Amino acid sequence: MNNLKLNSALLILLLGLSFFAKAQTPDWSTSIAGIFYENCTTCHHEGGIAPFSLLTYEVAVDNGFNIQADVNSKKMPPWPADPTVNHYWDEKVLTDEELTAINDWVNNGMPAGDLSLAPLPPVYSGNSTMLNPDDTVQLPVYTIPNDSDNYRTFVVYSNFTEFKYINAIEFIPGNNSVVHHASFHHDTSEASYQQDLADPLPGYATDDFGDPSSTAINFGAWLPGNGIFKLLPNMGFKIPPNSYFVISIHYAPGNGNQKDSSKLYFKYTDIPDSLIRVVYKSKWLFPSVLVNGPLNIPANSIKTFNEISQPLTHKSLLGVVPHSHHVCTSWKVQMVTSTGDTTNLISIPKWSFYWQYNYMLTKVMDVPGLAQMLGEAVFDNTVNNPDNPNNPPKAVHEGGKSTNEMMNCGFILMDYEEGDENIILDSAFYGLPTGSSNLSTDMSIELYPNPVSDEFHFITQLETHDVNWKIINLYGAVVKQATRNYVPKGTYVQDVDVTELETGIYQFYFQSGNKVVVKKILVLK
Repeated sequence: MNNLKLNSALLILLLGLSFFAKAQTPDWSTSIAGIFYENCTTCHHEGGIAPFSLLTYEVAVDNGFNIQADVNSKKMPPWPADPTVNHYWDEKVLTDEELTAINDWVNNGMPAGDLSLAPLPPVYSGNSTMLNPDDTVQLPVYTIPNDSDNYRTFVVYSNFTEFKYINAIEFIPGNNSVVHHASFHHDTSEASYQQDLADPLPGYATDDFGDPSSTAINFGAWLPGNGIFKLLPNMGFKIPPNSYFVISIHYAPGNGNQKDSSKLYFKYTDIPDSLIRVVYKSKWLFPSVLVNGPLNIPANSIKTFNEISQPLTHKSLLGVVPHSHHVCTSWKVQMVTSTGDTTNLISIPKWSFYWQYNYMLTKVMDVPGLAQMLGEAVFDNTVNNPDNPNNPPKAVHEGGKSTNEMMNCGFILMDYEEGDENIILDSAFYGLPTGSSNLSTDMSIELYPNPVSDEFHFITQLETHDVNWKIINLYGAVVKQATRNYVPKGTYVQDVDVTELETGIYQFYFQSGNKVVVKKILVLK
């Protein structure tokens, strides 16, 4: 009898544990959809560069096992930079919790959950991800001739009657299969425009990338893998009135008689000029500053090259943009001060030509006067490099063609102003509002229930200060907010009604004095 009772108790316990395990299994609606929407769908949507969309449960299930393999191998999301060396604004790196959720979801049959509770998917317009651009620069239709590499520069008049400050840029290749990379300049002279007029075809032929004229100023580039380049609302690339946009495109070899008509979308700052911080791009690392050049990689060799910039003037650094081609296998960039202090800016241990980014920092970095930038890249010109364009290997030299190599690194900068090093670029990384400075996260807050359907409550301990809170949706819009002035010291409790909010993932931002906390909340209806 005792054994029977013991066996029954064990059976009940096992059944209970089994039920608990099933109850804890992540489902699409309340766990997985949000992960995919945030990390994957900029490529995986209808009209995007990925082979399938991840905006619906059905498609996600059809590709579930492949997704599991790719996220576990770190193949997806594609993010070559080493997150143990540095972090970047909007980096596509899944957390351990997100990886565990995806594995548990796949291993337990990929349950849907209640699909009516799933967050609303992001909205995309074809291959563009920028919502409501302020301006579009449409390049003419161009037919690529059948030669080894083709460089073409297109000139479009801006029609600007006053200074404009470009705050966000999205380049959309008209033909993904032929566009290798692109470079953006603005020019107040007519030098490039006259060359365009002299050529009977759209745009004009160029041999390689470089400044189109002595007055042309580079303000960005598109490389494989790039999405929207964005700055804080008070920052922008300064474009003078009556400027020409000069867009240089490199078309990859072997694509003769195909057509392309690429375009750029812009957003501009909408604040007074006196409050705008001017951003610009400088190329401090390039083959002319090689310590052990020239940039030649003989066939069947592996070579490491090092670069060191000239001593710099005092600047504020926002981002780094390394660039090489197919024979390159790794990149590192460091900053060293005049006193010998070294800061790692980026390490890409497995360089991929197909995934190159503008790596924007999570926080503006002070580059003191006389500091220098150091670059190191490894080039594998052997049969062991699967991306080597030549089999058998051939000697590779410096140049702009896809069969040549480059070792360039651009830097996104501002002129230094006191306190710049405290400016937050990535609110999600610090749990602080974008653009804030001198704020502390040394504050805890309890928020419950979460997920919430109609009302949640939060409780925290405060000093005597004003209180500000707001709820922000996935698109960055504030959907609910409140302020209370001069709240006394002690326990602070408040109820928040969210009955009017739609199902979705939101950020709850709470500030009191110089302390801030940001939490994710899931609204389920």
